[in-house]
Amino acid sequence: MTTLSHKAQGISPPFEAYSGEGPYSFISYAHADKVLVFNSMRKLHESGANIWYDEGIKAAGEWVEEIASAIKNSSLFIVFISPRAVESRYVKSEVGYAISENKEILTIFVEETTLPAGLSLCLQQFQSVSLDDSSWQEKALKAIFQRMETPATPSLEEVDTEEDFIDHGKILWDMWEHSRSAQKDRFKRSQTQSSSIEITQLEISSQVQGEEEGLETGQKDSSRHPVAVKVGVVSAEESTHTPGDEFHDPTAGTMMWIPPGEISIKVPYSDETKVVHVKKGYWMAKYLVTQRLFEYVMGQNPSFFDSSIRGNLANLPVNNVSWLDAVSFCKALTILSKNAGDLPQKYEYRLPTEVEWEYACRAGTVSDYYFGNDISDLQEHAWYRGNSIKKIHPVGLKSPNPWGLYDMYGNVREWVGNSFVNTLLNDSEQDEFRISRGGAYMKTAAECQSSSRSTNSLNHRFRNLGFRPVLAAARA
Repeated sequence: MTTLSHKAQGISPPFEAYSGEGPYSFISYAHADKVLVFNSMRKLHESGANIWYDEGIKAAGEWVEEIASAIKNSSLFIVFISPRAVESRYVKSEVGYAISENKEILTIFVEETTLPAGLSLCLQQFQSVSLDDSSWQEKALKAIFQRMETPATPSLEEVDTEEDFIDHGKILWDMWEHSRSAQKDRFKRSQTQSSSIEITQLEISSQVQGEEEGLETGQKDSSRHPVAVKVGVVSAEESTHTPGDEFHDPTAGTMMWIPPGEISIKVPYSDETKVVHVKKGYWMAKYLVTQRLFEYVMGQNPSFFDSSIRGNLANLPVNNVSWLDAVSFCKALTILSKNAGDLPQKYEYRLPTEVEWEYACRAGTVSDYYFGNDISDLQEHAWYRGNSIKKIHPVGLKSPNPWGLYDMYGNVREWVGNSFVNTLLNDSEQDEFRISRGGAYMKTAAECQSSSRSTNSLNHRFRNLGFRPVLAAARA
């Protein structure tokens, strides 16, 4: 893809991108392959396929939002793969976003190409064709028309209203936004009451949105940070595990059991409280994903290299990864473990939701840190500005939290999957921003509290950004 229109570069688009309301296929490709790709697209278009591609996008500033929306609403994601496409950061971002949205993907090989290990794992579950195959067009059209028969976005009547699919993230956000507006307008609520929302480990299904770094947990109602006022563990009849139990995956490493429970969240800009029930337990990685593990799964190590760091570099947390990189890793890890026979049936690796991350981090506590409120104790639990010497450190060197999780504070920030709410953007369909938790090695102690949060674009990479996965029951 390019950030400039084809017309601006003297390249004639083969046809106008589809702009109707019916199902369509999104095309991802490298600009260097445009001649072959355009010829192939024309053949598909002339055979009746609805095609959306980057024709007509005028400015780089509009690119991310428009591309994300087009991918999200497509019925099929088609990527033309070549060595140029594999090297294109635009193509990689588009494929990563399609994977994060669980899109059906059709891979069309422009020429023989060696895929990076992680990308190969993610794409192997989908159909692929090659332009060298005389029947490629017939195979591609079959896949396209199969997807065109099913609307990309189900109508209201077709949406499954089972509890696992209720959009609780949107419910939370709607209520919080109403509360903030009420305060701004200087209206007072006639009464304040706590309410309860039932949420399973996978139920927060709204798109993750950006949040500005705001005030810290210890501050008053004006804080943008959701303040936990109660966290408790409840028994689950179906569970035979207790906190501290481990599950060992030969590939992923050690996972710690996080039991069912509840976390009461004080709503920002309000005195209201939401009681969020985590009805099903899940496993969370004991350690941050290391550079060794990331390279084994994905075939590359994107981490920032600091020549002053000594020791076993492989045990350093992977960093300089985007949210899309983290999601792709989880997808690839799931496939790799499943192929090896190590994945429990109907389970998957994924990023934790923000509720899951904070619930696991607090481990039943409501203090600033899981060890209490004494800031001087943080040096025993985290690498932060006060002791990191401006460097990341190998995982697992500090004390764990009560549920056996290491480096929940400091070292590198941790990407999460779905956020509590969207306070930066009012548009629930805006998908550019994501949340990270836990602080980092250059953050102050106050920025490493259990409630601390940061926001970046889903494409953002930095030396203090990493992640850890959870192992949880896959959505049917």
